[in-house]
Amino acid sequence: MLSPLANAEGILVTAAIRDITERKKSEEHLVRTVAELKRSNDELQQFAYVASHDLQEPLRMVASYTQLLAKRYKGRLDSDADEFIAFASDGCNRMQGLIQDLLAYSRAGTNGKELREISCENALKKALANLRPRLTRAARL
Repeated sequence: MLSPLANAEGILVTAAIRDITERKKSEEHLVRTVAELKRSNDELQQFAYVASHDLQEPLRMVASYTQLLAKRYKGRLDSDADEFIAFASDGCNRMQGLIQDLLAYSRAGTNGKELREISCENALKKALANLRPRLTRAARL
């Protein structure tokens, strides 16, 4: 760095040398880290897409057979069987929702939508609904 200084004798020039090697290394490290993070995020999004697709197919089959059982045998079996079929059907619906939520979460930040504040009451209600069957079974034991 050169800095001119004017005084009565004329212009003097001062020089300062600063080693910026560490700063340059830090910048290079940051660029590499950002590239690695982007690659990792891309892989995660691809994995979530493939996993959600692969999980949905067997879940659709379970859900359709559970619905078939519910239609065919509702009221023809004892009340416990009707309740178990309803639990299975509800579990399939909740699992489909969780898979869709996982896919949406993996895409968070990629669609340019602005984050906004929401009520946590809905999240709590959904969590309690997800836990209700397990809590009901635990209460019976």
